[in-house]
Amino acid sequence: MLTTTAVFAQKTPLQQIEWSVAAKLQNEDGSTSIGFAGAINAVLADQLIIAGGANFPDKMPWEGGRKQYSKEIHILEKSGLSFTWKKPAGQLPEAIAYCGNTSTKAGLVYAGGENEQGLSDKAFLLNWNSSADKIEVKPLPNLPLALTNLALTAIGKVVYAVGGDGLTHSSDAIFSLDLEAPAAQWKAHPNLPVSLANAVVVTDGKTMIYVIGGRTKNPSGISGLNSSTFVYDTLKQSWTRLADISEGEKSLNFSAGAGIMAGQDQILLLGGDNGKVFHQIETYLSKISKCEDATERASLTTEKNKLSTQHQGFYRGILQYRISTNTWTKIGELPFPAQVTASAVKWEGKMMLSSGEIKPGVRTPNIMSGKITNKK
Repeated sequence: MLTTTAVFAQKTPLQQIEWSVAAKLQNEDGSTSIGFAGAINAVLADQLIIAGGANFPDKMPWEGGRKQYSKEIHILEKSGLSFTWKKPAGQLPEAIAYCGNTSTKAGLVYAGGENEQGLSDKAFLLNWNSSADKIEVKPLPNLPLALTNLALTAIGKVVYAVGGDGLTHSSDAIFSLDLEAPAAQWKAHPNLPVSLANAVVVTDGKTMIYVIGGRTKNPSGISGLNSSTFVYDTLKQSWTRLADISEGEKSLNFSAGAGIMAGQDQILLLGGDNGKVFHQIETYLSKISKCEDATERASLTTEKNKLSTQHQGFYRGILQYRISTNTWTKIGELPFPAQVTASAVKWEGKMMLSSGEIKPGVRTPNIMSGKITNKK
């Protein structure tokens, strides 16, 4: 068992997060999968659903490997202390990765994303048919825009889609869909203060939506990196900027990580990308695209590839945001490689991190389970 120990704040008991590998993603033949980035990770009918995603099954991208997108649905059940995979029970309508997804009382909603055909504006509702023992899929109204790397969250029957990447730039849009309204369509809300994608988006389940970090895609090819924290009041339909993400004093850029509400007053970020190497790779790609000399272009490509092959993994810090004090604190580190482009979800009283990318092009099959406990 892996353990992260931390003091969450003054006048609170010493707490720890106990981590374990709940399961490893499997292929259809029962062998261990290499894992997926940008997969759906949500709870449906008291089962953990991991679906879709993308990986490089043959070669790494810098070796000419082609990204492949999945429409597989993996279903993890829990019985007592053990986890087991259910047999395949259907597939997604089409392969998809980097879509937004969220659990609601009406079912699991996912929207947007990308596949071999490009960006998607499609949205779907998944439900579990217990009598037929399979997943059922219902189309929902299309998003107003085709977006990838967006986030979805839900307050009651209303689903919110936040940010995302278009073809040339990130979006500042936020849309909502009332799942119970007749002839419902996505409704636009006041725009985000900044355009962004790959943000952590969580809600208090009442009125507030927190949008944390993210990247801003630009036509230049060099992304803007964000340390911002915003909250959207769904009743007042207004945005407020909160304290920047930090480890204490200096602000910290953060994107593509996992985050979760951990009680009424705290949000946890569970590793992510601080953008340092990502920025370097983007800068090399920009230089390569403008370089006309073949020898120089080959040299730049070699240097760019070294950043990927020698990558030490993503940012492993566990950061806590206290809503009542508007403060960020680093409370520990993940005792395993950070899993980026992988969302966190609560299930059976634990935080679940499913698959994701642990280095450029490299996925993990691990389904990590984290439990917050008081240390006596």
